[in-house]
Amino acid sequence: MYYFASSAALPVELLRSIDDYLGRWGIALLLVFLLLALLGNLLLKRRMQYNRALLQTNKEMLATILDSVDAFIYIKSPTLEYQYVNRRISELFGLPADKIIGKRDEAFFDAGSAAEIKQVDRNVLASGKKVTVEESNVLQGESRVRTFLSIKMPLSMSPGTAPCLCGISTELTDYLEMQSRTHYLAFYDSLTGLPNRRLLMDSLTAAIAHEEWAASYSAVMVIDLDNFRLVNDIQGHDSGDQLLISVAEQLRQRLDAEETLARFSSDEFVVLINNLGEQQANAALKAERVARQLLETIAQLRNSHSLPISASIGISLFTGGGEHSMDSVLQQADMALQQAKSAGGNGLCFFNTDMQTSVLERASLEADLHKALERNELALHYQVQVDHQGVTIGVEALLRWFHPQRGWVSPATFIPLAEENRLIVPIGYWVMRSACEQLAKWSRQAAYAPLSISVNVSSVQFQQPEFVRNVEALLAETQAPPSRLVLEVTESLLMQEPVRVRNTMLQLRAKGIRFALDDFGTGYSSLSYLKRLPLDELKIDQSFIHELLTDKTDAAIVDTTILLAVSLGLTVVAEGVEKKEQLDWLRGHGCYRYQGYLFGRPTPIEYLFETY
Repeated sequence: MYYFASSAALPVELLRSIDDYLGRWGIALLLVFLLLALLGNLLLKRRMQYNRALLQTNKEMLATILDSVDAFIYIKSPTLEYQYVNRRISELFGLPADKIIGKRDEAFFDAGSAAEIKQVDRNVLASGKKVTVEESNVLQGESRVRTFLSIKMPLSMSPGTAPCLCGISTELTDYLEMQSRTHYLAFYDSLTGLPNRRLLMDSLTAAIAHEEWAASYSAVMVIDLDNFRLVNDIQGHDSGDQLLISVAEQLRQRLDAEETLARFSSDEFVVLINNLGEQQANAALKAERVARQLLETIAQLRNSHSLPISASIGISLFTGGGEHSMDSVLQQADMALQQAKSAGGNGLCFFNTDMQTSVLERASLEADLHKALERNELALHYQVQVDHQGVTIGVEALLRWFHPQRGWVSPATFIPLAEENRLIVPIGYWVMRSACEQLAKWSRQAAYAPLSISVNVSSVQFQQPEFVRNVEALLAETQAPPSRLVLEVTESLLMQEPVRVRNTMLQLRAKGIRFALDDFGTGYSSLSYLKRLPLDELKIDQSFIHELLTDKTDAAIVDTTILLAVSLGLTVVAEGVEKKEQLDWLRGHGCYRYQGYLFGRPTPIEYLFETY
């Protein structure tokens, strides 16, 4: 009985013990789980804080990068309000980012620009495709048109939502303006705003090559302002520039829009007129009508000091289809221009083949003249000067040129050419040296020692900075007596920079050199320079002597000139005396020195005194 009772009670106690034991471990395990949960939660919070900090760091880094990019970056909502803008957008609009977010483009651009931007943005969102577009917009409060190169694309912020719009824009305004400025400088004249030489050449080349104009005439007109240099010299370059601007503006207003006007050089303009018709005569009439209108327009201009303005125009007609070259057309127009200027200016001239033949001949002569000095083709001939008793008192050295094929070339032909291309400087130096050497030889011969040599000095040569130094060096080198050297100058030289000319003459006069005024009466005669300049002789031009006996006007001019020279203490020399009657008249009116065929023709030095 007792055994069974104990046996029944044992499991209950055991179960209780086990239950207590398990209860304690369960609590322990629960505590462990709770602790682990707390640790996990702590770790998760720290992880989340780390990730949040990392995300913020990345966000700030991304914002820094986006703000550093030299581009306008933005994100717009599906309804096109700004959701994000970088620093460049804030600078563009002049507002902080928080004042931009939530607003549309209407708040920042003018109505037209905002409408264009809106249309592009809607097309991007509707198509779902990225686009690259050039946009020209105007900000509110500005008039300047800004140009942007924009890349726009849809951007899905989260699945199932409408896409936003992401844009990246780069401003091209400064680049395009610089490009436009570079193009302007390359093809347009900075003073007048007209097309320049380069753009004209392109237009002329296109006109010449135009196949559709093969049978139609075009015209090139070269316009040159007459005596423009005087405006710069007298009134200054600012006045000259203003005159050029006025001429350009008036010519532009007178010409039709399809006619090209260009500034070709300093005071030279060129007009290109296309499609004048297939008949040369009619084309010439149309071109002449336009040219005369342009001449009238220029003649009506006055600069600030009311100087009269005129121009000369050379015209060349040509057809398209590539039959002519650009250079030949311009060359022909320039030849015609020179012809117009030679005729006195303020007129026009058309190119013709005879003119071209003359110009080519002139070019050939100039090429030969370049070699004449080194080939010893130049020579000095001397013409005697005598007094009223028939005694030779001196000679004039006259330059002559004998060409192997052309024979004797007239000084009236080659001397102006030498002055134009400045060959007169070395040629004049050679003449001066030859004359000084001859004077030195005569100074050692009693019979010839009293003779003087007169040498013509070109204005180009006279105005060389080293002219005085060169003459002094030649006198010292050759030992020629300075008092026997007479330099003949013209009235045109005396009118150019009179102060400088006078100083040069005074320096040479101090060395004993004498001066003669050549061809008196044919230039801009003025009593003022006769009084102020150190002149010794006055030579009456032969054009007055030729008709002395039959033309009362010439006789009066010669008589007055003699009286004037005597009153000023100048020696008078009459040129071109060919008849004894002329000599008698001159002697009777007080002129006592003569030069002309009556006394001897110009001749080489070895034959000069065969009858002396």
